[in-house]
Parts: sequence; structure tokens; C-alpha cells
Amino acid sequence: MPKTPGNTMRLSMAEDDGRPINNLPGLYPTEDWVVHYWDVGPRGELHSRQAVIQLPHGYARVCPEVAIGQRGCVRSVRRWGVQCYSRILQDAGFDPSRYLSGDRQRFPGGDDEEIVYIVIHATHFDLPAYFVIASQQHPLLLFDPQGLLKGYYTRGHTHVGALAYLVSGGKVTGSFGVMYAEQPALYREALGYLLKALQNLQAE
Repeated sequence: MPKTPGNTMRLSMAEDDGRPINNLPGLYPTEDWVVHYWDVGPRGELHSRQAVIQLPHGYARVCPEVAIGQRGCVRSVRRWGVQCYSRILQDAGFDPSRYLSGDRQRFPGGDDEEIVYIVIHATHFDLPAYFVIASQQHPLLLFDPQGLLKGYYTRGHTHVGALAYLVSGGKVTGSFGVMYAEQPALYREALGYLLKALQNLQAE
């Protein structure tokens, strides 16, 4: 039985309004980070995009600068956006217990449940996009407030991977990164085939 993609492949909920992205606005001090990424549109078209995300203040101080090819503080890239490492928050002096609301209607599991909620929302960001990809050909880059490269991710979906998911109606969830690296001619052939297939599906 095939695995279901679940949360990994859901649509982004980010508004494309040009404002910095903050899941918990006003709850704690933040700093602006810039994400450069690639988005595959519903017709298979490729777009280079940029967004500002607001990580907790102090994150840049403890997240080291990286060279091209080093992941840095980016944990993963999903269809909907980017996940930064939450473990860095402790080194940055971020204490989620300081921001507890005590609202047991929203968090019936108590303080522990709310702490997990705060930590996840402080480091996981939906990006304005239809299908965020991150591959050797189209990497995601994350820059701190000083413009230093602190994150680089290439292990997400390729352009072909996004198209295969769309053409198959979500049945194919592979990234196709190995194909791009080891069989570039086949990758280019698959890209052309899938773009045409997607256009034909939408024309029906």
C-alpha cells in the first residue's frame, strides 16, 4: 500500500502580500531573515521567489555561516515552505515557557502542548507558493539579517518531482533528485513529457 504524503505535500497557507511572515506576531522579539526559493506553479511553470521570515531574536547569533552545499540551519523543505532547526532556539536563549497563554481550550494538553506549538510555529514557515522545490538545480537559500548565508537546502523535490506529483494526482511523491544527478538526459526528457502531460490534463 503506498504511503500517503500527509503534511509534507499540503498546500501553503501563506498570503502573497509582501509582508514578513510571522506565525505568532507580537509574541516575542524577532529578526528578519530572507529566503530565496523556487516555486512550481499549477501549470508547471517555474518561478524564482523571495520572502522574509521572522525567526526569534538571537537565532542569527548562534546559527553559523555556511558555504554552498552545507545545510546550515535549514532542517527541511516541504511543498508548503521551510523548516528551520528548533534545537537552535535553546542556544539562542529562546524560552517558550515565557510566552505561555494558559489557554486550556486551545491547549487541553497543558503547558507541554503549548510549548510544542510555540516552538514549531517559531521555526516552521509556509512560503507564498504553489509547490516549493529545493534541488541541486534549484536550491533554497536562507540569509540572516546581515545578509550572510546561513541555510542551503537541495534535498527537497525537483521540478520533475513536483510535476510528477501534479500529473499523478498526488500518487507519485518521489523527489527525482537521483535521476537529475545520475541521468540528466533522462531527467530533461521526463521534464518535457510531464510538462506536456500536465498541460493536456488541464485542457481536458
